[in-house]
Amino acid sequence: MQNEQIKSKGSRRGFLAVIAVMVILIPATIGISWYLGDRKYYIASVLIMIYSMIPFFVSFERRKPQARELVTLAVMCAIAVASRAIFIAVPHFKPMGAIVMITGMAFGPQAGFMTGSLSMLVSDIIFGQGPWTPWQMFSFGMIGFIAGILGRAGVLTEKHPLRGAIVGFLLIFLLAGPLLDTSTVFTMMQFPGLDVLAIYLAGIPVNAIHGSAVALGMLLLSRPMMEKLDRLKTKYGMMQI
Repeated sequence: MQNEQIKSKGSRRGFLAVIAVMVILIPATIGISWYLGDRKYYIASVLIMIYSMIPFFVSFERRKPQARELVTLAVMCAIAVASRAIFIAVPHFKPMGAIVMITGMAFGPQAGFMTGSLSMLVSDIIFGQGPWTPWQMFSFGMIGFIAGILGRAGVLTEKHPLRGAIVGFLLIFLLAGPLLDTSTVFTMMQFPGLDVLAIYLAGIPVNAIHGSAVALGMLLLSRPMMEKLDRLKTKYGMMQI
């Protein structure tokens, strides 16, 4: 009973920590990075990577993280990066968000947030770092976090892959996509006569293709991957992070 209370308290603190990271630390870091210009986005990316780990370790409270939990999340990050890299020749069709969502559903919002942000940072080593990288880390961290919340609430489960596909499409089309379009607006503000509306309109087909890739990934992968991750959690006593 006492052990369960410790886990619950640690999970609650981790949840509050991730809220503080998303609402305060990351937006402030992105804003300062954009204001300073030059190549400060490298520093911002490293800081966001550190921020992403804070809620994960806070959630453990008095117990040490098990090596198998860290290894599992590292593997999920690697799969997410591979799912983006394998479609490098297909413009905008990147199912990485589906792997991030599945991680959040299986291990909770803190783990989903960390997997999303770190996967984006690592995959940008392949696709190219730039002022957009902190924005990408934030947006995909949000996807993992929201998927974790919906997973805990029973809205997203492996029993309803179609529902997961719809949510995945909407998270890209209405959240991550517009956030990345906003990063384009900020990075192009130095050009006179910038048409902000044109940037958002141009992003609609891109976000639709991206969202379709994530929806397809959720439709095909959520059930088999969640079943395996659930067995892994049961076998080794891994908790939601």
